[in-house]
Parts: sequence; C-alpha cells; structure tokens
Amino acid sequence: MLYDFMTIDHAKGSPLYRQLYDGLRDAILTGKLTPGQRLLSIRESATFLHISKITVEEAYRRLCVEGYVQSRPKSGYVVRDTVPRRTRPPMRPVDEPDAPY
Repeated sequence: MLYDFMTIDHAKGSPLYRQLYDGLRDAILTGKLTPGQRLLSIRESATFLHISKITVEEAYRRLCVEGYVQSRPKSGYVVRDTVPRRTRPPMRPVDEPDAPY
C-alpha cells in the first residue's frame, strides 16, 4: 500500500508532519484507509514521501494520541477499529498560530 492518495508539498507553508497527519486522518475518515489496515512503516513512508523519519514519527504519534491509529509492537501502526469523529478539532501544534479548524 502506497500513499498515492496524498502528496507532500515541500514548498507549502504548512509543516510536513502536518501535511502527512492531515492526509492520513482524512484518508481514515473517508474510508480510503480501513479499520485494521496497516500503515506503511516509518522508514517506508519517509522513503516514499521524501521526508525524514522524524517527520513521519511525529505525524504517526499525533494520529495515535488522537485515536486514529494504534501502534502494535513488532507489527507497526494500524488504523483503529473505531476512530473518533470530527467532534473536536484536530490537534494544533504549539508552533502554529491559532486558526479555525
């Protein structure tokens, strides 16, 4: 599975981890990524999207914290069976200005 449904724009003003986070969250909410589906490994994602592993780790960490994916030891990251609805705004990074979500 490749993330062919999203692109990372290095010239865009938003942080790369945020673009990855938003793309994966939207793919989960729209059903492009289904419950139980395994995400690419951190290394695979970084290679495919031409971003650093730290960037991927941050996006995956935020998805875990918000309940969209879970980390399974020695298995990687998978989409949770039940994911939150858009009842609350997505996590806003400390370094981003307040913006309506």
